[in-house]
Amino acid sequence: MNPVISPDQLNTFFGYLPLLLGIAIVVVSYAALRSQSGSVGAPIRQSFACAKCGRRAAREHMVPVTHTGAVSWYCGHCDSH
Repeated sequence: MNPVISPDQLNTFFGYLPLLLGIAIVVVSYAALRSQSGSVGAPIRQSFACAKCGRRAAREHMVPVTHTGAVSWYCGHCDSH
């Protein structure tokens, strides 16, 4: 015997299909973006390298020296002045 799907079952299936696909898209998008939104924390502290010795330190511990529009950062040990 060949199984036959009734028109009511077919209409019910295609009636709920867009709703189920929409829910699946929302769930997959939420799962993909959940890890991205959770990783937002404190920003990484910006550091600068000394132009003379290469030592890295926070901006507060560096001395800026301007050379015709460019800025060079020097640590406290290599201050160019």
